[in-house]
Amino acid sequence: MTDGVPDDSGVDYTDGAGETPADYPTLAAKFERASEVLGTALDAYDAPAVVWSGDRDSTLALYLVREVAADRDRPLPPVILAESVAADAFVARWVDRWGLDLVIAGDDRLATVIDDHGFDAVIAPDRGDDPDIAADESFVAPMRDGAVTYDRIRPLLIFDGEATWNATWGFVVPDTVDSFPAGYVPDGPDDLPDGVDLTDIPVSPGTLDALCGE
Repeated sequence: MTDGVPDDSGVDYTDGAGETPADYPTLAAKFERASEVLGTALDAYDAPAVVWSGDRDSTLALYLVREVAADRDRPLPPVILAESVAADAFVARWVDRWGLDLVIAGDDRLATVIDDHGFDAVIAPDRGDDPDIAADESFVAPMRDGAVTYDRIRPLLIFDGEATWNATWGFVVPDTVDSFPAGYVPDGPDDLPDGVDLTDIPVSPGTLDALCGE
């Protein structure tokens, strides 16, 4: 069982309140701000975890966490596989390539998994243009309803759909696939560069068609 987050944790629950994707007009600015949020989170919590489903947004969040953890010489937090949208082969491939400590959970079991593993923070791919996200929400949301107490970290609040699209093809994929030219945007799964297969792309096959069709 998790002990939760103490009231005197020192976390600034107002950080980023009122900031929007428009406040960070370049990907460099978005990456820098998101990295600051993640760096603070890795320092502040004893047992953080990352929510991942294999889709574009969660893979971008995981990419940023991996980059920040490596820069700070910290271990990569455990990864909670949520919503089960990714194929088993895809999950196994990236668990192996990225050395992920994977915890299986569906959305209906997320709180149980957080509690069972003692996670005090969960890094989630909540995007700033999501209609369910209020304009005044901050990077850290205290989750205090029910029996499980933890903080939800949202480094992608300053990203919108266009930014995550550009980040995927401009950074995530080229940094993962050596032969993928930075900035190349395929028209679909059959329009990948020579020498690049679907199995090389760190976005689940089930979401790649929609990703390329936007």
